[in-house]
Amino acid sequence: MIFTVLEIALFIVFPLLLFYRSSIWTYKKYVPSIVIIYLIWYFSYAFFHELMHLIGNWVFDKTIYEIKLIPEFWKGEFGTAYIRYDYKSDSKDFIIILLPYARDIILLAIGYLLIIKTNIKNLFTIGLIFAIMILSPLFDIANNYFGYLLGSMNDFNALGESGSKFFSHLIGISFFTTAALTTIFILKDSILPESKRGV
Repeated sequence: MIFTVLEIALFIVFPLLLFYRSSIWTYKKYVPSIVIIYLIWYFSYAFFHELMHLIGNWVFDKTIYEIKLIPEFWKGEFGTAYIRYDYKSDSKDFIIILLPYARDIILLAIGYLLIIKTNIKNLFTIGLIFAIMILSPLFDIANNYFGYLLGSMNDFNALGESGSKFFSHLIGISFFTTAALTTIFILKDSILPESKRGV
């Protein structure tokens, strides 16, 4: 739990702070925006991650035993969502497990193009795109791969079982590097440039 909180601070909150501090907004204006963006991300993150697993199950006609797309926030539960199905550690399962992370790479590409190549002027919108399409993939990959390295039983264990440990590490390292470099590039060279400082 503490590890996840630290990852959220490092990969979601801190980059958003850096992102907005270069804007024309004062902290009294951007801090509430960061809070709203964080809540939008937090309450949607697990849903979209598990939805990709669910789509994979539908595509490969897997037998699904139980679906929980969002944690039961109303019961004070904040971290549990899953798809339970007839997992057989075969090539189909490899693809099913990989889908959320493949989606992460696609989101990174789209988010990068929207932030760098378009002329969106609204600062809240830019921040939301940055959080959902850049930082969320970064967190998703880091949280699961680093958890795997620390011994957690998660998607990367399943990738190793249905493929090999080599592929688990290759995917984890290459995907995390891609997400981290995309984030760093945006923060270093394109943090709300003059043409996008907006209102």
